[in-house]
Amino acid sequence: MFNIRYRFGLMLLLGAYSFLNTLLIESFEYYHLGANQWVIFLLFLAVTAGIWEGNRIWDNWLSDVDIKPFWKRVSYNFAGGAVITALVAMLLGIPAAIYTLSKNWHEWILPLKLLLMFCFRVNLFLNTIHVIFLYMKQLEQSRQLLESYKRISSQAQLQSLRNQVNPHFLFNNLSVLSALIPQDANASIEFVKQFSNVYRYVLKSDEKELIELWQELDFIESYLYLLKTRFETGLSIQVDISEGCLSAYILPVSLQMLVENAVKHNIVSKSKPLHIEISCHDNASITVRNNLQRKIVEEDQSTKLGLTNITKRYDFLGHHGVVVERTDQSFSVTIPLIRLDQQPMMHVNRVASD
Repeated sequence: MFNIRYRFGLMLLLGAYSFLNTLLIESFEYYHLGANQWVIFLLFLAVTAGIWEGNRIWDNWLSDVDIKPFWKRVSYNFAGGAVITALVAMLLGIPAAIYTLSKNWHEWILPLKLLLMFCFRVNLFLNTIHVIFLYMKQLEQSRQLLESYKRISSQAQLQSLRNQVNPHFLFNNLSVLSALIPQDANASIEFVKQFSNVYRYVLKSDEKELIELWQELDFIESYLYLLKTRFETGLSIQVDISEGCLSAYILPVSLQMLVENAVKHNIVSKSKPLHIEISCHDNASITVRNNLQRKIVEEDQSTKLGLTNITKRYDFLGHHGVVVERTDQSFSVTIPLIRLDQQPMMHVNRVASD
């Protein structure tokens, strides 16, 4: 507080206010000091400036020393301020008394007492304001530190959730590849190529909290190739996205996880095809819907991370609104699109497979 930019103007105002207050209560008529009022006015200004500057130097030193805890810092401020106040009153009051009164020190006692009383009141006022300032500053620092800890904690938890995706994804696709190799060598080579593209995307997505929807959809097309290689006509996926949705942002790999969950928890066969639709028409959310033909998934085959993972990742980023809907015929998950800018709305249909 003592280092504020307009401190000299405030010193002048405080000294002038104190002198005016003294005039209004007729202190000079009650106490016959024998000194010119202009001299007293200048003395008020001088001691106010001296007390302020003395406290400023003292407070700067305390800041460099970084005294903790807070109550100890406050005690040092008040103790140092009291000593500074007494020194300023004596150093300025005695020469003023000699100049305006006489060399008889007995005549100085009352004026010096009044001056000390005035100086200690000014010091008490300044240090009280300063303690409030220090307390508010400490509260703000504590709030920022708490926010920093929350952000670090959220980022750590988010990274932990992301890391859970990669081993699961790797395991599933290696299983597909191991089944494909004995059947078709050429198809295996293409599968490896597509798989490497997909996994490269997954690895890079760990570096980002959000990604544009069109990039996620390009990734999904490669991922769907892997699924179609395995299930052939047993799997049908349609992507129907309005142009206005493409520039919005989404959590990386979130669509892949929803598609993967649909395949994992439903029967996929030529006799009972699984139909998955990825759609966005309101430019605010994207929905993954599939016909419901549930199969029993063993406990050790399901990590139960899919929807929980996506929901928590959105929560950590401060975006809520993941909606899960189930009927007798279908199951759908709607996740919000995150808007960083506005784009003109058009409509296109993109069919990944049929």
